[in-house]
Amino acid sequence: MIKTRKAAIELSIGTIVIIVLAMSMLILGLVLVQRIFSGATQSVDVLNDKVINAMSALFTDENSNVVVKLGPDQTVKVKPDSGDVNVPFGARTSDGSAVTRTRLKYKLTLEEANGKNCISPQILGLKKTQDLFKTPLDQLQNFDRPEGASAFSLIKVNVPKGTATCTQKVLVDVTDTQAQGDQYVGGNFFYVEILKGSLF
Repeated sequence: MIKTRKAAIELSIGTIVIIVLAMSMLILGLVLVQRIFSGATQSVDVLNDKVINAMSALFTDENSNVVVKLGPDQTVKVKPDSGDVNVPFGARTSDGSAVTRTRLKYKLTLEEANGKNCISPQILGLKKTQDLFKTPLDQLQNFDRPEGASAFSLIKVNVPKGTATCTQKVLVDVTDTQAQGDQYVGGNFFYVEILKGSLF
């Protein structure tokens, strides 16, 4: 009887150790998944010097007058009900002359419906897609921060809870109001990918 009790205690301790290890692994896995999905937006909160320096380097790397600071896939990933997400971008004058807050202006335009993107009537439609953007669409806007020959700004996106998963291409076009002749500085684009909402 003593041997069976000792075996039962050893079995109980072994079972408890396995359960504790399994729960620890489950918790660590959930924390890892949460961090991966919460940090996958590539967005910034403010236009600080670090962000501006990174975008200034992109002007040289991409050989473009308009740059969007996102990863190589040019996509900002947004979970519904996650608050404002900012997409940083910048532009520079074609001739390298200094800018003011109102000299360079930008306009955001949504790519037309193609049956697969957010703006398509069977997914979100025009009105709901436009409502995702706090930064006005289809009208010229001033940049937030001029710096020498460049100007920088943030595009604000907010996806409400219950929004369907989809992807929308956004076109960014910049004009120079003081340029002689052709005022078009350049353009770029980025994608807004709406992810599935979290269960918690």
